[in-house]
Parts: sequence; structure tokens; C-alpha cells
Amino acid sequence: MSTETGIELNDSQKQAVLHTEGPLLLLASPGSGKTTTLNMKIAYLLFEKKVAPERIMAVTFSKASARDMSRRFDDYFSGWSSVKVPFSTIHSFAYKVVREFMRKENIPYQLIEGGGQKGRLPGGLPLQKTFILKKVYEDVNGTQATEEEMEDLMSYISLVKNRMLEGRELERVPCQAKAASEVFQAYESFKQSEAEVTLLDFDDMLTFCHEILRENPDVLSVYQQQFDYVLTDESQDNSIVQHEIVEMLAAPSNNLCLVADDDQSIFGWRGAEVDKLLQFKETYPEATVLTMTENYRSSEEIVHVANRFIKRNIDRYEKEMTTPNGSMQDVEIHAFQNDEKQLDYVVQQIQGRGREETAVLYRNHASVIPLVDQLDRAGIDFYMKDSEAKFFRHWIVEDILNFLRFSYNDSRIDILERIHTKFNAYISKKQMDLLKGRSTKGSLFDQLLQLDIQEYQKKAVPKAKQTFQDINNMRPDEAIVTIREKLGYDRVLRKMVDKFGFRADQLFGTLDVLIRIAESCDTLKDFAFRLKELEEIVKNAHVRESSLTLTTFHSAKGLEFDAVYMIDLVDGIIPSNDDIEDYRDGEREAMEEAARLFYVGMTRARVRLELLTYHYLGKERVKESTFLHNVRTIAGSTKKTNHREAANRVDTSALEGMDPGTKVVHQAFGRGTVMEYKDGLIVIHFEEAGYKELLLETCVERGLLSKEKQEA
Repeated sequence: MSTETGIELNDSQKQAVLHTEGPLLLLASPGSGKTTTLNMKIAYLLFEKKVAPERIMAVTFSKASARDMSRRFDDYFSGWSSVKVPFSTIHSFAYKVVREFMRKENIPYQLIEGGGQKGRLPGGLPLQKTFILKKVYEDVNGTQATEEEMEDLMSYISLVKNRMLEGRELERVPCQAKAASEVFQAYESFKQSEAEVTLLDFDDMLTFCHEILRENPDVLSVYQQQFDYVLTDESQDNSIVQHEIVEMLAAPSNNLCLVADDDQSIFGWRGAEVDKLLQFKETYPEATVLTMTENYRSSEEIVHVANRFIKRNIDRYEKEMTTPNGSMQDVEIHAFQNDEKQLDYVVQQIQGRGREETAVLYRNHASVIPLVDQLDRAGIDFYMKDSEAKFFRHWIVEDILNFLRFSYNDSRIDILERIHTKFNAYISKKQMDLLKGRSTKGSLFDQLLQLDIQEYQKKAVPKAKQTFQDINNMRPDEAIVTIREKLGYDRVLRKMVDKFGFRADQLFGTLDVLIRIAESCDTLKDFAFRLKELEEIVKNAHVRESSLTLTTFHSAKGLEFDAVYMIDLVDGIIPSNDDIEDYRDGEREAMEEAARLFYVGMTRARVRLELLTYHYLGKERVKESTFLHNVRTIAGSTKKTNHREAANRVDTSALEGMDPGTKVVHQAFGRGTVMEYKDGLIVIHFEEAGYKELLLETCVERGLLSKEKQEA
């Protein structure tokens, strides 16, 4: 076939193509040509072994991958053959099984997810997964679910179904949504009993298919006899239920080929099960395991570093990734004083990059918002693979906007009702009810003082009123700091973290992002307008064409670029705090998946790979990623640059006379005493906000500090 297609396979690829009988696990390293090899394997079955196309089952994880495989097959063979093999996802095959079984058994059903939903229950509830789940959550908990809780609940339900968990196992799966296991069981019961038909969501296609094939040997036999060969791509992304469906279909001949890379299994949070690959020889003692480890994508330096790095993981197949590509340039590590300097550097580098395909990779969606802000201001076009605008709908963003709105008009009862429990005036629900019943106009703080309030509120309420008045005249970044510190919003969030199990790093990270955006705005109105503007930019970024791509590590899988910048490489982000805590408790599964995610990021790069970290995220001291420390120890292919020297060149003449012990006033934190200077920082003990380490450069540029005036 090489004559017709012009494709020359290497020895390991040929071995994979020619192995057709019995179970085969083909471990394909990044850039090793797995899609080409899989297509050539299918062609070998069709044209050399004369297997009819309908006797071959070729499945992959996503619709995009299925389309890509089909397109490539046509590119290779459409010029000399009209034969086509249908490429599909496991979900689409599972739905076919469910649909045919339901029709045969005369069981009416309706999909409630994935488009095309219609109908309502007698009470008016739409037959759509989100609406049903919201109702069930409210029935179980007596309160409405937040958008964040709904998102976490959706992920939880998908995970437990894909891992086929039940009973007490449900309670051991972490979920921020309250009583998640009870909500899940109530949701499953609702789908079976509340409508005249059986309601099916996206994951039910898999679980119902699995049950149908397991409980009905005659049905299973029909499908087993339909296919002589079963091939799956991206098998490291398959969940337990998906693996077991494939295993049932391949039996009894077990002419099964799984193409996978255990080192790129990064979707455990949605049910992917790497252990199924690691236990392949236990499932099939007669199985063959082959490796394709020649990386045709990346430079010698990138392959060397990535190959050495992933060996830190224990639960993996031992393999040695190599490349025929020559030496190009070292992998670069850059350490900055703070996250703001990191993004300044990225924008500067992108401005001078020319037309090369470039990607900025990040772990969390919130991380990219300040970068979007800077790129837009610099007039740089970009494409976002997963343009998530949910950041702008986060309840913390709405809280901050409500604080700012209330500073403009403190007579708005509708806004106070949303934030009265989130600042330190200690306004109770009973007091809110009394305020709503009054017809008096004017400041709600003044009206509150006319009520029978607690003794401690008699000082707190006037103080809060003054703080809100001050906020209305502040720059937006100073206003947010004041909300967090003087109004006690940070303290409220910490209590919510303890009470509801919210992730502190996500909540405070959202506030840090807002401050970054606010720093480039002059007024509160400008800030609110900029948030709306950025939301629209993000929403529309996926339809742009650009040589610059912004994407998460997860969504970057399968892509490649000339240059890759991996940002925010600090402990708490990658790996996450939860990853680190689990690892310290002796559980390495989450940490190893985070390492695989880091590895996926590195192996997206062809020529240039830059790894970026910093010492301060906002005002919080952070540590560089454990993974970056691992990379630093790999000799011969890395270049390290520390950018902290810039902080030492700050002109501090504006701070003259502010020696340690000097009383000062900060525009946001109030009165304090200078304690020391160190590494481009000024350490101050504030009377109300406590000890703070502040960036000298920011204090000087913004004129935030002044000496306290001495009374005459």
C-alpha cells in the first residue's frame, strides 16, 4: 500500500499493522503517527485480508476524532478505492444498541440531553436534564443550586455512571454540591417514574447499553457476530463502562486492538480509567503489547525533557520516547516576580513571534482572562479552543459588582438583600425584612440605625456606610481590595469554604483575576463595562482564525504548535492543592494524572517550549510547581532565566523617609507600620488588615503609600 498512498511505515508501525489476530494493546507516544497507523491497519484488513468493511468496528472517544479518522482515511485511499469504513464514537454505537432494544421491547423513551429535547411534565417542568436536576436538587436540599454546584453535580453524575459506582461508593466521590449522592439517586428515580416514558441522558446511553448486552446474551451475540475486528483509538480516555462494552463486543475471538497512551490519560475526573490499560495482560493473558515511541513532532530537546519527566510516575508502562528530529533550542524556564510580569512577558513574546503557530496553555479557565484582557488591549488576535464565558457569571463576580453598585446608591434594597450576609455590618434576615417593609427613602444604613439593632452593630453600621462611600471614589482595583479587607468579604469566603467545601484557591483566584482586570481601569464604571466587553470577546473567540491559540491543557490534547507557552506553573494550580494533599496522604493517583497533564502540555510543542512560573499570585506568596522543579533537574536540555532582577531596579525615591518603624497610610489598607524591605517587597503591619507583603513597584507607580501626618 505504500506505493498507492506514499506512506512509509517504520518497523514498529508495520508490526502494529500486521498484528490482526488476538488482543493487541498499541501504546503510541505523542507524535508517533498513531492515527496514520490505525488507518493503515484498517486498510490492511480491507485490501490485503479482504475483510468486508461492515465486519470492522472502528470507534474513538469523540466525534471530532471520528471525523478526523474518516477524513484521513479518505485522503489516503479515496483515489484508488471507494470502500469506506464507518468511524463512530462509543456513545453513538451505544445509543444504537439502546434504540434498537427499546423499539424491539416496545419501551417508550425520550432523550433529555444532547439537543432535540421536547415536552413538559404536567406541572410544566421541561423534559431537559438541567431543569430536572435543578428541581431534584431543590427537593432534596430545600434550596436552589448555584451554577457552580450544578456544574459540579453534572460532573459527579457523569463520573459515577462511567465508573458504574453504587451504594456507599457514591458517598466517597467528592462533590461540592450538597447531598450529591442523595440528589443523584433521586434524579435516577425521577427519570424512571415521573414521566410516561423512560428518560435518558447522555451517560445513560452507556449504562443502558452495558446492561442490555450483559443481561441479554442473544442481543450481545448478534453484535458479536456482526464484527470480526474491533479497533478503538484514544483508549486511555475510555471509562470503565466503555472498556467493558468493547470487551463484550470483541469476545469470543478477542480480535481487539486498543490504541492508547497511558502517559496521556488525563480525564479521570470524567471517568477515564487508566488502570484498564495497565491491567490489559491480566484481562487477556495471551495479549500482545506493542509500543510506538518515535516522536516525529518535537525537537530533540523537548522529547528528551518530556521523556525524562514522565518517568516520575510509577503506574505506567515503561517506554523510551525518541525522535529522528535534530537539536533546535533548549526548553526554557522563566521565573517572574508575579503573575502580572509573567503575562507581560507572554504578550511581549507573542508580539514579536511572526507567523509561527503559537499556543498559550493553562489549567484553569480563569487564568486566561487577564491574558485575554492584555492581548485585546495590545490589538493581538487570538483563537480560543474552549471559549468558556462562565467566569463572568460566577457568583463572586456578581457579588463584587453588587458591592460596587451599592457604593453608588446605598438605598437599593434589592442589592443589599443579595450582599447583606457578605460584609461586616452583620445585618440579619429579620432586619432585612423590616427594611423591606419601610416606605422611607434614603440610605439603608441610616434606616438600619433607626431600628432596634444589636449593640455591636451601632459601630459596625456607620463604619460600613463610610467604607461604601469611600469605595465609590476609589480606583476599581483599590475598591476590590477594600471590599475584601475592610468589609470582610475574604473572611466570609473562608467561612463558606469551611461550611460548604468550596475550593479556596478557586474563590480567591477569581478575586485575583478581577483585581488584575481592574488595574487597567480608571473608574468603577469603566471596570463594569470592561467585564462585559471581555465576556463578549471570550464568547466569540472560538470563531476567529488566528495563528495564536489559547487553550487549557486538557483541550490541547491532540494538537501541535511551533511554540508553546505553559503558564501559571505553581503549586496549587498544577498540581492542584487537592492533588498535593492526596499525595501527602499516600494516594498518588491524582498527582500522577496531573503529571500526565503537564506531559501532554510539553509534547504539544514542535520547536519552542517555554515553562513560566512566578513567586506571587496577586499578593499571595506561591511556590513554583513541583513538576517544574522536576524539569529543572533534567540536565542538558533546559535554560533557566530568573526575571526577579527587575524588581530591584524600582525607583524608591518616592518612599524616602519611610524606614522600618515609620507610620504610613495605604489607600486600601489604612494605617500601618513599615516592618522591613526585602526582594522588591515592603512589609507593613496594618492596624486592621494585619501583616502584608506588598510589591514596591506597585506602591510607587500607583502612589498607594504616604507617611502618616503627625498631629501638631
